[in-house]
Amino acid sequence: MDQPLSRSDREGVQRYLDRAEVLQSTVDQLRKDLSLVDEALPLPAIGETAFEALRAEVLVVLQRLASQGDHALKVAMYRIDIPEPHLRRTLARDGLFGLAGEVVLRALQKVLTRWRYAGRF
Repeated sequence: MDQPLSRSDREGVQRYLDRAEVLQSTVDQLRKDLSLVDEALPLPAIGETAFEALRAEVLVVLQRLASQGDHALKVAMYRIDIPEPHLRRTLARDGLFGLAGEVVLRALQKVLTRWRYAGRF
């Protein structure tokens, strides 16, 4: 895994969602960070649509959090490790849909970083 973990396009980290173990670990990370039960975030099919399927599921969670108030969303972003300035920029530019993509990417980056330093990649 010589690719930088900061690239988020199909040539960067998103391509790793084609691996079953990476996809499962990313879903597990999202469930943990967003405090979700398994049924609230189902495992999508492996393949090119996995990222968008996860984004759609996370978007529903973020919409629910946003409806509870600004604080609930900020607490979740803190657990996910998205800094507040980045949160504000993303919301201003792309709204909750863009933020959902950032959340999925951050969870994927966490998984790949752990695996890289554990020698699994």
